[in-house]
Amino acid sequence: MSNGEVTFVNILEVEEGKQDEVAKILQDATDMVISKRPGFVSVTLLASKDGKRIVNVAKWASAADVQATQNDPAAAEFGKKLAGLAKPVPGIYDVVGEYSA
Repeated sequence: MSNGEVTFVNILEVEEGKQDEVAKILQDATDMVISKRPGFVSVTLLASKDGKRIVNVAKWASAADVQATQNDPAAAEFGKKLAGLAKPVPGIYDVVGEYSA
């Protein structure tokens, strides 16, 4: 059910009291690197109300674009900044339904 576009979802389990710091790192990574990569479509960052998680939902033209970005040294630098602050649980998904009012 995909036109080639994929959705990358990364649920980050955040160390207590570090949600704002993790959000800032993800915002900076998106502003400086991710949004400039080939195949980038969009990013939505969600912070849980309990301060324990951040969900990164990124749309890409293809899974290959996600892989290439993950292999980009500039993107990897932001990953290093997240180490010790959050435990990532990433995955690539196809949209099988999207609804709005």
